Amino acid sequence: MPGATAAGFLLAGASAQAQPQPAADFGSCVRSLRAELPKQPPLSVESFDRYTRSAEDLRPLIEKSTVTQPEFKLPVWDYLARLVDAQRVTDGRAVLEREAVVLAGIERRHAVDAATAVAVFGVETDYGRVTGRYPVVDATLSRACLNLASRERKAHFFAALWLLQEGLVRPDTFRGSWAGAFGLTQFMPGTFMENMDDGDASGTIDIVASVPDALATTARFLKGLGWTAGLPWGIEVSVPRDQAQPWNALERDHACLEAATPAGLCRRVEQWTAAGVRRIDGGPLLPQDADRDAPLRSDTSAALLMPAGVDGPAWLVTRNYQAAWRYNRADAYALAIGLLADRLRGAPPMQAAWPTDDAALSRAEVVELQTLLRQRGHCDVTADGHDGPRTRSAIEAEETLLGNTPTGRAGARLLTALRAAVQLEPVVPAACAETGPR
Repeated sequence: MPGATAAGFLLAGASAQAQPQPAADFGSCVRSLRAELPKQPPLSVESFDRYTRSAEDLRPLIEKSTVTQPEFKLPVWDYLARLVDAQRVTDGRAVLEREAVVLAGIERRHAVDAATAVAVFGVETDYGRVTGRYPVVDATLSRACLNLASRERKAHFFAALWLLQEGLVRPDTFRGSWAGAFGLTQFMPGTFMENMDDGDASGTIDIVASVPDALATTARFLKGLGWTAGLPWGIEVSVPRDQAQPWNALERDHACLEAATPAGLCRRVEQWTAAGVRRIDGGPLLPQDADRDAPLRSDTSAALLMPAGVDGPAWLVTRNYQAAWRYNRADAYALAIGLLADRLRGAPPMQAAWPTDDAALSRAEVVELQTLLRQRGHCDVTADGHDGPRTRSAIEAEETLLGNTPTGRAGARLLTALRAAVQLEPVVPAACAETGPR
């Protein structure tokens, strides 16, 4: 969900770090924003009134969703198991084949490789399957009302109105996430305005319905974030223990990758080599005959990333990882982009194991777990591979029955236990309807 910037005419001097100043009530917030229209010359009063007249206050939903984002709530191994699974790899390779000509043109224009652009498509919306259902105006308006001091939030709201006013989006399909991101690769309105690209050369740009337009707009945005052609996003490595903890650069700590020269927790590859860091297969970071055309050079800036701590997998990541991170500002998210892109290129899965004795489940295994939950009478669970609140509640109930501390987590131990339990007890599949809320 890219949203770090918005259209320049709306965002002059904007700061995403402004202290929250929520509006007293939704109506007063709308009036306050309407009063700012003279500062937004491209937007008419008529457009403002037309598209806000029936807007719904989504602030309670947004506040709840903000604190339950899977990038920050799920263990990283669970998050990656759902987003870099066999189904997403197979579907992504089909997109690579189907859009090969378009992707080649996008790579020529923006120097972003096809696998990375398609990986963003896969992670953001599962290749268009899950694009969101909330009106973008309502979502961006509500987010602005939660913090009227944030010029960035207001900019995205005004940008949403401008897109409607100019006919660049359709009112009936201008829907997206609770945060206001929309389209096949989930752009915030202002960021879309700055990066829109006509991927299919149709003369119009539609990231809601056109896969080429969404992929081209994504590539243009990544290029603007500093994506460098031919540079690996990261390399899985083994790290001497004395180097691990002090150099682990998590979340904003790897912003040093954006600097012209290594600083902070970033080092040159030659320095990592001297510190004993090696590829996970034991090989050197640089081939013995490395030359200036090699993907990594001795002076390449890299940061160490160990999202599960010193006992988990490790990567040396580059400025391309930082560009993916800035797309949605979460390490779990950026790792999903990088690892899925690698798999789409034909690379093997990551090699090191996560530090857990309860392995993560793929989406197919979550579906199986949900099916077993339904067979055990939890009829409000849907077997769809998404472990929402009703699935978690059912899991907690089963964990309690098994004498375990209830966690609500869909893990391998519970799946194994429910497989055994269902074999021992009568199963009545017809007891539950085919579908229901999860």
